[in-house]
Amino acid sequence: MNAEVSEQLLMLFVLMAVGFAAAKAGLIDKTGSDKVSALISRVTMPAMYIATFMAQPFSAESMKRSGVLLAISAGYYVLATAMGFLYVRLVRADEKTRGVYQFMIIFSNAAYMGFPVLRAVLGEEAIFYGAFFNLPFNILAYSLGIWLLRHGRTDVAMRKREMFLNPGTLGVLLGVVLFLVSPLVDGTKFYDAFYQGALWKGLDALGDTTVPLSMIVIGSVLATVKPGAVVKNLRVWGVCVLRLLALPLLMLVCLLPLPLDPMTRGIPVLVAGMPCAVFCVILSKEYGGDEKTASVGVFLSTLLSAVTIPLISSLL
Repeated sequence: MNAEVSEQLLMLFVLMAVGFAAAKAGLIDKTGSDKVSALISRVTMPAMYIATFMAQPFSAESMKRSGVLLAISAGYYVLATAMGFLYVRLVRADEKTRGVYQFMIIFSNAAYMGFPVLRAVLGEEAIFYGAFFNLPFNILAYSLGIWLLRHGRTDVAMRKREMFLNPGTLGVLLGVVLFLVSPLVDGTKFYDAFYQGALWKGLDALGDTTVPLSMIVIGSVLATVKPGAVVKNLRVWGVCVLRLLALPLLMLVCLLPLPLDPMTRGIPVLVAGMPCAVFCVILSKEYGGDEKTASVGVFLSTLLSAVTIPLISSLL
C-alpha cells in the first residue's frame, strides 16, 4: 500500500508542478486561479459528489457507517477548534494573523487533496464516505471560518445564506437524496437511464476533472509564495506540526480503542492529516484575512505532506 500511496502522491505533485510552472510562465495569474477555484468548488466538485453517491449501492451498513463518520467529524472539529484557539494564545499571534492560523489548524485540504489520497489508500468507495465526513467542513468554513478570518472587521459582511446553501453542501445533499431514492427505482427504465446512462457518465466525467484542476490551482498558489517568507515564519511551522502530525495522531489514538472497521477509522485520520486548506487563501481574499500568511501555510504544509502522508498512512 505504501508504494501505491507514494505513487499517487507523486502524481499529485507532478500536477502541482504543472500549475506552479504555468503560473511562473504567466499562463495562470491570480484572476485565472480564482476562476478555476470557483469552477472546482461550484461545478466539478459537486458533480463528483453527486456521481459518487449515484454509483454507491444502497445498504443499511453504508447508512450506519455514514452516521458514525458524521459523529466522528463533529468530534474532530471540536478538537481542532480547541487546538487552534490554544495555539494562537500560546504563540501570542497578533490580531491580523490569528484568524488565519486558527483556520489553517481547523480546516484541512480535505476536498482538493484529501479525496485523491483517500482513493489511493482506501479505494474508490472512500470518496462516498469521505463526502459525509467532510459535510461539516462546508458549513463551518462559511460560518466559523469566515468569522475567524474577519478578525473583528465590520466592513466585510458575512453571507449567512452560504453557510448552508453553498455548492459543496448542496452537492452532497442532492447526492444523498439520489442515494436514498435509488432502491425505489432500481430495475426500472428510469434507473437505467438516470443512474447508469448519459447523465451519470457526464457527471462522473466532470467530477474526474476535480483532482487535476485542484492540483494545478494549488501549484499556482504555491508559485506566489517567496521562499524567504516560509523560512522566517516560525508560527506557520508550528501550524504545520499540529495540522500534519498532532491532529491525525490524536485522531488515531482516540479511534483505535473503538470497534471500527479500517475504512471508518482511516478516513478521519487521513483527512485530519491533510495540508492546510487552499480554501483559506480563497476566503482570505474575499473576507479580509491575511492572504500572504495563508499562502505561506498552504505552501509549507503541502510540501511537508509529501513526507507526513505516507507516514500517517503506514500507521493505519
